[in-house]
Order: sequence, then structure tokens, then C-alpha cells
Amino acid sequence: MKRKGYQLVALLVALLCILPSFLTGCGNSSDGNAISLSFKQAAGYDYLKSINGKTVAINGYMATSSPADGSFIFLMNMPFQSCPFCVPNTSNLANTMEAYPKKGTKFDYTAQAIRVTGLLVVAEDPEKPFTDLYGYQFSFKIEDASYRILKDADLSAEMQLWQDLSSSGIVNDLYEMYNYVNFVCKWPTYKVNSYTDKNGNPVTGYYLYASDALNYLEKDGAQYNYGYKEGYFEGLKNRLRKISANGFNDLIDNISSAEQLAQEAIADLKNGEYTSEKKYVEEFEQEDYIYQLNRGEEFSGRMDELYGFFSNWLAGWEL
Repeated sequence: MKRKGYQLVALLVALLCILPSFLTGCGNSSDGNAISLSFKQAAGYDYLKSINGKTVAINGYMATSSPADGSFIFLMNMPFQSCPFCVPNTSNLANTMEAYPKKGTKFDYTAQAIRVTGLLVVAEDPEKPFTDLYGYQFSFKIEDASYRILKDADLSAEMQLWQDLSSSGIVNDLYEMYNYVNFVCKWPTYKVNSYTDKNGNPVTGYYLYASDALNYLEKDGAQYNYGYKEGYFEGLKNRLRKISANGFNDLIDNISSAEQLAQEAIADLKNGEYTSEKKYVEEFEQEDYIYQLNRGEEFSGRMDELYGFFSNWLAGWEL
């Protein structure tokens, strides 16, 4: 009887250990020999290729926009964020990665910091990235993954400052700021997609004209009107200073550079520093005028550099 009782207890313990793996992607599994990956390292394609196919472990938070069915998660290095950050006017994920659970399991959502462990899968060519069901593109993903909730002892000493920053909501607003600057620097590459009007008539899409760009900036309620208002950039900088008097000086300097760039790009738009050429647009199957800023290449390069700093700055906060 003792022998049978012991076997029964052992069986129950084994079942309790195994059952969660069938119900959720969360578990108590150890990282083992996993390679510790950081968000900053994940920004480098060459490094990712060097560890392609290896088991990696990385700390982060689930974005609340992760699929409700638990089929995968958007992992970010900041809490309280609802949406993945994309490079402006693209579908390329930045400062966000996707993790997929082990076959037959799902991820249960948690707002707590987690450590994800799984197999790193990297695209063969960065110019041919993976695409998910939402249309987001990314050069790598973590598969066959599980996670564990981090304890306070696992978190870095800077986490309190990062928590204060993230909970303030300013990170989303900073992303919108770079999105705005991207528009004023690259408006000729923005387009209105073909659509059907309220009467059911098809309307062919087109790339923006200079007058369209000004309307997007100046018209009340327009898409990019928020960044055109006086005091916009200074307001963002003051909000950062309120969180920490000197903790974000490098980011504040970058915002100042972004403000200067936006002013220059808008001045060129208003002064007619652009050209246009009538070209056949295959997407819209018709000829149309395509605009180009005289300093467009310069503006584009400066914008990419500024956003690259912001993306790396975000990735530099590690749990």
C-alpha cells in the first residue's frame, strides 16, 4: 500500500508539472544554455545571423495589442505600450519582436516583466523579411518559445526610471513626433490609396502634391497638424525634464535636432524648393505628377539618423 500511495503521489506531481505546458506558453523552465539577447543586439542583422538557429533568452513586456488568442506576442522592452513601433511610413517593426509559443500551446497575457526563451529564426535576406498576419515585417522571430515572469531581483537598477518614463505615456508621443518629422522630410513619398467614395464610385489613389502636404500640416484636425503647432517640441522636452531633470539629456538633444530639421523641411516646402515630373505610376495605372524636394535626400538621411538614435535609445533600456 505504501508503494502504491507513493506512486500515486508521484504521478499527481508529474501531471501538475506537465499540465501547464499544454495550457499556456508560460512555464518554470530554466534558460539552460540559452544565449542572452538584448534589444540593442537585436537591432543588428549581422549579429542575429551569427546566432541563427540558437536558443536565446530575452527580457521584455508583452504589448497589449498582442493577439488575444495567444498565437504569438509582440515583445517590447517597455511596459504599458499598446502598439508595436514601426519605422515611420513603413510596416517594418522597430524596438519590437515577435515570439511564437511551442506547438499546441498559447501565450497567456501578463503585464509583468517576462523572460522569453526560444529558438531564434532569422530571415535569409534582410531585404526579404518575414511578414505576419497584420502585415508587419521583421527580419527575425523567436519560435518554440516559453516565458517566465521575472522577479524584482532580476530587474536592472535603472528600471524605476524606465517605469516612470513608460507610465507617463510620452514614449508613444515621442514616436508620433518622429512620425511627424518623417512626414515633413519625405512627404513626396506619401500617398493616398485608391478608395471608394460614399456614392460607391472608385477614386484612384495618388502621391501627395505640395498643396496636399501643406493641408496635412496646417488644416485643423489634419493628420500631422499636431506637430506644426507652436511649442510642440518644447512641450515634449519639458515633459522629459519633469520625469528626470538630467536623465534624458541625450534624447532631448535629439528632439532639438528633429525640431531644427522639421523647420528647414517646412521652409523648403513653403518656398517652393521642389520639382515635379509627370510619370506613369504602375500602382495607380495612370500618369501623375511626382514631387521631389530639392534637399529631399539630405532631409531623408538626417531623419533616418535621428530616428535610428531614438530606436537605439529605446533598445538601450534593458530589464
